[in-house]
Amino acid sequence: MNLSHIEKNTKVRIKEIKSPAILKKRLQSLGISAGKEVEVSEISLQKNTLKISLGFSFIALRMNEAQTIEVEELS
Repeated sequence: MNLSHIEKNTKVRIKEIKSPAILKKRLQSLGISAGKEVEVSEISLQKNTLKISLGFSFIALRMNEAQTIEVEELS
């Protein structure tokens, strides 16, 4: 399952990032990497962006970027 399919207020753990190297490097510089726990905080009305919380930070991602991030739901 990828991050773009996650509902609002759901916590997940990142399993793998399957994006081009330049995007993967940018995501890692923001703290988004395998093993990290994130929560989907907001989804835009047009469903083209989402906001995730990572610790005390919030990061906005385009849906096509979120589609490259494989996640698993936390129980």
